[in-house]
Amino acid sequence: MIKNIKAKLYYFLSAAITLLLLLPVACRDSEEEVSRRENWITDLQWLADTLPGLHFNLFMYVPADSFYSKLDRLEENLDSLTGWEVVMELSRTLASMRCSHTSIGFWEYDAFSTYPLSLWWLDDGLYVTAITAEHCNMLGSRLLMYGGRPAVEAASAMSEMFPARNSVVTRTWATNFMMMAEPMQALGFGDADSAVPFTFLTVQGDTLTIRMEATSKECMEMVTFTETQSPELPLWLQSDDFYWFRYLPDHKLLYCAYNTCAPIAEYPMSAFIEDMNRARDSLEVEGIVVDLRRNTGGNSLVAEPLITWLQEISEEGRTEIFPVIGRWTYSSGILNAIQIKEVTGAMMFGERTSGAPNHLGEVRRTCLPWSGLSVSYPTKYFRTVEGEGATLVPDVVIPLTSEALFTGRDPVLQAIVELMDRSEI
Repeated sequence: MIKNIKAKLYYFLSAAITLLLLLPVACRDSEEEVSRRENWITDLQWLADTLPGLHFNLFMYVPADSFYSKLDRLEENLDSLTGWEVVMELSRTLASMRCSHTSIGFWEYDAFSTYPLSLWWLDDGLYVTAITAEHCNMLGSRLLMYGGRPAVEAASAMSEMFPARNSVVTRTWATNFMMMAEPMQALGFGDADSAVPFTFLTVQGDTLTIRMEATSKECMEMVTFTETQSPELPLWLQSDDFYWFRYLPDHKLLYCAYNTCAPIAEYPMSAFIEDMNRARDSLEVEGIVVDLRRNTGGNSLVAEPLITWLQEISEEGRTEIFPVIGRWTYSSGILNAIQIKEVTGAMMFGERTSGAPNHLGEVRRTCLPWSGLSVSYPTKYFRTVEGEGATLVPDVVIPLTSEALFTGRDPVLQAIVELMDRSEI
């Protein structure tokens, strides 16, 4: 016992001497840590106290206890987390409430670097849609591994940073952000300071690993599959204009793409409808395709002339109407798709939407008091369908696959044409 006491006294005396020797540095570091901790707690407290009052209903889908317990755990772990790790955990916490348009702009936290690679999460995997000219032969390849870990796990980790009412969201938002090096490193993938191995399954069926270094996005020059693809791109990807149309004489179809709920200044929607109506009167048109696959929203009122025109055509009864939706159909794009279906009674084609028909909207933004990170929150609830309304499901579900995307084929348009051909028999 005495031996143990002496040993303990010796230990505490040694520790005390060491502490005295290091006191100036230790105090300074301690002050910095305390200041850092208190600053983050300021932001956490704001989220706990202020955001629920601004939000339409932050606890609409997930109980308040879940939100507050996550904030408490984050506060407990602040000392062991890097800045990026704190920011990503804040984003995950807010996203876990599943409220659309409710998020933190984590990409604003600090300068970040980016791997020179872009992906789409298709029905059959993660596929390369843009890459540096040096590796442009990899366009259309499937990404298998990300820094030695399954690429799907990396995409899933990033998808947790965004509020999700349905699983389709993981196929849209994740790929837009999963090449940001510092945020991904905070999630446990890659290394922002070193070359990271990416493993691909090539179009030829070979497995190939390429080591890539993250760099400033401004310094990157990438080639997209839309620039190099042969044969021709699918029709729905051939123009980024807010709205445009084309006559397909072989199928007697008038194809209308409605990509954005916003007006073209020099070409208002009313003039666009007049042009389409003239085309319909002067050409042999048996069907009209209204494609909203790329419509992520905006102002739903912009489409009013289009919806009125389609209703009039539907009431005439001599021209079939085919609305099309997809994974990128979101917010006002969904509202317009529902309106078109309601006024025409038409059969809808495409993929399930990432956006929800019943959703929170009319978004406002503010900033966290210390970090200055932007926080978006909805102030109104839109209910357009009965039930939960977590996704809009087309009558004919047609997944987007790599085979279709990279060969220029559009299975949605093919299905519509086949339906018209059967109707004529």
